[in-house]
Amino acid sequence: MDPEITPESVTSAPVETFRGVVFPWHCDAMGHMSVQHQMPLLDNAVYHLLGFFGPTAGEIDGRNAGWADVSHEIRYLHELIAGDLLILASGILSVGRTSIRHRTILSRRPDAKPCTILEGVTVRFDLGARKATPLSDRERAIAGRLMLPAETN
Repeated sequence: MDPEITPESVTSAPVETFRGVVFPWHCDAMGHMSVQHQMPLLDNAVYHLLGFFGPTAGEIDGRNAGWADVSHEIRYLHELIAGDLLILASGILSVGRTSIRHRTILSRRPDAKPCTILEGVTVRFDLGARKATPLSDRERAIAGRLMLPAETN
């Protein structure tokens, strides 16, 4: 089991949240990685980012909480082809009362060229009441540690 996550134990952003490789079956008829295969990688990366706050669902800070995505904006900047190695890095753009706005950049290795950028809003979710719930002070402190530098906003 992971040790307790504290704001002090969180590194600064961006943090690496996923690695992968483009396989031939990820590519469409035009020979580049299909959108349908990029979204799961981005979703996994965001899940890893949310993991910095503790368990992604369950008893957290005395409440039965989880997370719910409410919006995504995705920009596809450069093609990816079979054999490309991928690194995804994420961080927080802003913090609201119940939500975080985050960015994940999917880059090609070894040139570190950003190929896809996801910006999303995810809310802290009360699993019993099925509605947004305020972020705790601890979660706000962790989000502060994961804040992307101003020049990347």
